[in-house]
Amino acid sequence: MRIAVKKGRDVQWCERPATPLAPDRVRVRVAACGICGTDLQEDPHQEDRETGFGHEIAGTIVEIGSAVTNVRNGQRVVLESATACGKCGNCRNGRQELCTDIQSFFFLDSFGFADEMTAPGVSAILCEDLAPEAACLSEPLGVAIDLVRLGDIRLDSNVLVMGQGPIGLMVTALVRRMGARRVFASQRRRRTARVELARRFGADDVIHPETTPLADIDFGCVIDRVLVTTPPPTLNAAFEVAGKGGIVAFIGIAHGTDAFCRFDANAFHFKKLQLRASFASPALYTPLALQYLRERVVDGPALISHRFSLDALAQAMATARSSPDAVKVVVTP
Repeated sequence: MRIAVKKGRDVQWCERPATPLAPDRVRVRVAACGICGTDLQEDPHQEDRETGFGHEIAGTIVEIGSAVTNVRNGQRVVLESATACGKCGNCRNGRQELCTDIQSFFFLDSFGFADEMTAPGVSAILCEDLAPEAACLSEPLGVAIDLVRLGDIRLDSNVLVMGQGPIGLMVTALVRRMGARRVFASQRRRRTARVELARRFGADDVIHPETTPLADIDFGCVIDRVLVTTPPPTLNAAFEVAGKGGIVAFIGIAHGTDAFCRFDANAFHFKKLQLRASFASPALYTPLALQYLRERVVDGPALISHRFSLDALAQAMATARSSPDAVKVVVTP
């Protein structure tokens, strides 16, 4: 079985034999896998080892374990990158987002940039009516849904969405659909396709932070919600922009020094701000994300800017990392 691994920025290939399937697992032939921003990052703690990657996956079931009952061979599915066990104390108390026994293909060292992969059976969600490249967007859309949920968007909210990568664009579309009063987006100008799509998805204005610091912008209103999809150091700008009593929700991650944010806690305190961390693991909104894609609440096909074969994965990664025209890059083996 051919799989891709990365070491730093280098993409390499290796062959692994298909292992016997445990009773609670499934084997999936990958039909599409999206490139996530985290796939492009270089983790200094893993720079000397080869790691599998790719977690935005749609495919076809080719084998099921003896205990799997939710899907059958030949059915098209999407895979949750992490699934609540349903059995631990937190799950049984209705707090699945705090599951202590998450089921995930991450723990199986099996990932989506491959011809086939294995996953927990419980992570396979039936989806036979969407094209695979659109269906695999359900994973990042579930992340966007969770971020918007934590942002507590209301009809009178004035919202700034920081970053217009695929998840930021999804957030912009959801916030506009929810009826927020004003919706602003920030995105560097050189990512021209993302700027254009932010306007199409409902942003009243797109601000270019490399030209004018966000704190210097006259929004014409008090920003009471800031949804951050950019790296942690940008939280300082979010705190500056947010009005008194504002909510700042974030998902941006990074490594090394960029994993840290130093801010004036007194100013944060006196403005009565709230900081809320979104981490959609386990995934709780895959069925809802698929519904939103079907109904074009979020226009999945509009997000897909590039498609590459698995053989061209290195080129796909380079395009996603630096092309001004890149929004969501999908690999279709």
